[in-house]
Amino acid sequence: MTMTWLTNAAIAVWISTSSVLILLYGLAGIKSHPAVTAAVMVGPLVVIARKFQPRRADYLFAALAALMVASVVVNGRTATDRDYVLLAISLAAYPALRAVGSRFDLSRFSYITAVIVLVGTLLTAWAVVYDRSGEFKPLVLGFHEGPTVFCLTWCFLVFALLSMNLPPLQWRISGALIALPSFVFAAAMVRHPFIALALTLVATARRGSRRQIAVVGVLCLTILVGLAARPSMSGKIIGLVVENVQKPVVSCDTEDTFAIRIILTKEALNLLPSVGLLGQGIGTFGRQSCYKTDPHNVVLQVAVEVGVAAAVLLVALYISAMISAAKRARFDAAASFVFAGLIFVGIEFLISGSLTNSALFFGFMGWAVGLPQKDGREIGAEPHPLASG
Repeated sequence: MTMTWLTNAAIAVWISTSSVLILLYGLAGIKSHPAVTAAVMVGPLVVIARKFQPRRADYLFAALAALMVASVVVNGRTATDRDYVLLAISLAAYPALRAVGSRFDLSRFSYITAVIVLVGTLLTAWAVVYDRSGEFKPLVLGFHEGPTVFCLTWCFLVFALLSMNLPPLQWRISGALIALPSFVFAAAMVRHPFIALALTLVATARRGSRRQIAVVGVLCLTILVGLAARPSMSGKIIGLVVENVQKPVVSCDTEDTFAIRIILTKEALNLLPSVGLLGQGIGTFGRQSCYKTDPHNVVLQVAVEVGVAAAVLLVALYISAMISAAKRARFDAAASFVFAGLIFVGIEFLISGSLTNSALFFGFMGWAVGLPQKDGREIGAEPHPLASG
């Protein structure tokens, strides 16, 4: 029982890493601390990890990891030590989550994640009311990214709640856990998590699923009310979007994050013809971009920095993981959650991803590949309890 709670707490913390770090740093009154960051990022992986029997998709991951190592060897040191460590942790998430198997419990995960979401929602609501920074997103415990990362954690809670067959009373409580954060994060001008959430709900929609239809309705209503609660900020964002749509050419002086993503995508595509077999090296795109940042698309970043072959392997691995999760999603609640989470992180890392901070992306792929087989056997060395009965 204790190990079950510990494993699911580790999964919840792993999924909510950024939210947990903001809470820890904010309450401590500091911006960051290497030891704390390492403990929160690596600790859950150590708890979750165990032995597993390889499957065909695992060899795609092994080949991708080998190409990344080869790129570093051939191109030399092209990034900071911190970037290499973060990349290693991101890659380590695949084998760690690959071994989850049937140890995941949606109820326990939801309890823990709900606590993080509630705290993050209340802090964001406070910031929306009292922040005077003049920025689109209010400062939460001193962090501009606070509303976005808390919203991301909330999205996974939504997937968990929709994956469970809850009785009416619990579903009403769950409705509040969906509606209140939606309103608060919309008022905080969070954008891309809502887009990824909406696309995921459409992709995972089941015919006749009244609860999912109800959730979509609640989300639409609360988002509109949240935007209306801060009309000046909403108007500024809409104005930026309209302004850039009307421009014949969007330059690097724009403040609209969607327009910035378009510019970064064009820069990455322009670089592709000149990249070698093993790319230009980790972290090189940011130095060439007019915004001095990653392209916000992990596939394009891999293509430029590690090579087109690596990007093809990454896409193939993701498709394999999707197929694995889709086979089980209709019959298993945990697999349904993993399937939704995999779609969500796939969308997120296409519109706001970074290779050196891609633990969720690699972790969910590993998790999906390692879902228990139909015969009841788990991915590890021991059989599933149902199989041994």
